[in-house]
Amino acid sequence: MDKEQLVKKFENDVKKRSYILRLLLVIDQLFNVVIWNGSQDETISSHIGRKIEKGTANWFDKSVCKLLRVLEAKHCIKSKGE
Repeated sequence: MDKEQLVKKFENDVKKRSYILRLLLVIDQLFNVVIWNGSQDETISSHIGRKIEKGTANWFDKSVCKLLRVLEAKHCIKSKGE
């Protein structure tokens, strides 16, 4: 991805998501790093979704996913790549 495409992606993201939603996303990504030792560019649900598919999710990961089902059915699987 070249610089222009990256800038356009960020500008579109700012237009698409509110300040509060972007702030919550950053907090989500922060906890993915702090608690799950995951990537700073990935959400907790995406990280857990990948672990579930690989068969490496523990009871805590699965409990978090069950809690997130309140927001959206199969949220962890659908959010992979976020």
